Amino acid sequence: MADVRPLDHATVATVAPRAAAATVAIPAVPELVAETADLVSRRLRQETPSIATFTGLMAAYHMGWVDRNGWPVDAQPSKMVRSSLCLWACAAACGDGEPALPAALALEWVHNATLVHDDIQDGDRQRRSRETVWSVWGAGHGINAGDAMYGTAFERLLRPGPMARRRLAAGRVLAGAISRLIEGQCIDLAHEGRLGISPSAYLRMARAKTGALLAASLQMGAIMGGARHGVVTRLRRAGELLGLAFQVRDDWLGIWGDPGVTGKSRDHDLQRRKITYPVVAGYSAMNAEERSSFSAAFSGGGRRGPEAVADLRALLERRGAHHLAAAAGREFAERATQLVTASGLDVRHAQQFKEFARYVANRAG
Repeated sequence: MADVRPLDHATVATVAPRAAAATVAIPAVPELVAETADLVSRRLRQETPSIATFTGLMAAYHMGWVDRNGWPVDAQPSKMVRSSLCLWACAAACGDGEPALPAALALEWVHNATLVHDDIQDGDRQRRSRETVWSVWGAGHGINAGDAMYGTAFERLLRPGPMARRRLAAGRVLAGAISRLIEGQCIDLAHEGRLGISPSAYLRMARAKTGALLAASLQMGAIMGGARHGVVTRLRRAGELLGLAFQVRDDWLGIWGDPGVTGKSRDHDLQRRKITYPVVAGYSAMNAEERSSFSAAFSGGGRRGPEAVADLRALLERRGAHHLAAAAGREFAERATQLVTASGLDVRHAQQFKEFARYVANRAG
């Protein structure tokens, strides 16, 4: 893996056994996030729409700042991954992350808008160990809440102020990323129930659904920091790969994660027969007899209780789907790190990214 080669989806399902079997300690929250998460969280709170408005209340509730009645609470916070990447890329380019703060805040609003809408589409009633927006106010209001967050993102990013040209360029990047991630979400919905899709087809979807916004995070930060075109391009590509690592790890957590850490049931994805990377990779590795058994259990008819979920999980584990997914996430994270290293950034920032990529591929929640 010393070379920085084009993404080859066809090889991902057969990641080297040594990588699949590797034991990797789950790292603490990396420096790249720890340095900026509090700043972004404070600014988001300062600039959130008033909770006197319906959409402002729902946004503040989703972010974990208030309960459904508007009273302050201390809920599990967002990870601030995309905003932290944006500020990091700006600091790596010009030595200061501050110029990218409007872009970082916009990214957080867009990301959270997608989460509100995802919860509706996936039927998820819990996020971060509390009820989702739509489960409190209904799907219609959930759609409105997400739409309002999109509006807040662009209103804050493009308002009059310094560095208007760079913010406009960042806004174009963000708009394009939203279009790609929505297309990825459409493809994801179209994949539902289709066991026969290949790991490469699944990853093409994930590259749009998750990779687009992570790529935009790095690209927008680099633009705000005045980075050279070659650096911006490499960081964008690194973000796409990091997005794949992020999605594959999310899929792993959806089946084998600790609910006390993730805030979600580890049975929900299998209960609703969600097509995830472990499912397509495990199914692809099965022989004909195993595929027949898995397909019968996956279609399941009325059998969707705990025993059926346990059977599906056992069939996936028999073919090492948990190892395949873990190894694939580490592979994408490593390749993202190689791109960043090749971009010529200083050693400290390159090391921060390496630590962060490792966190993404091995996180517990």
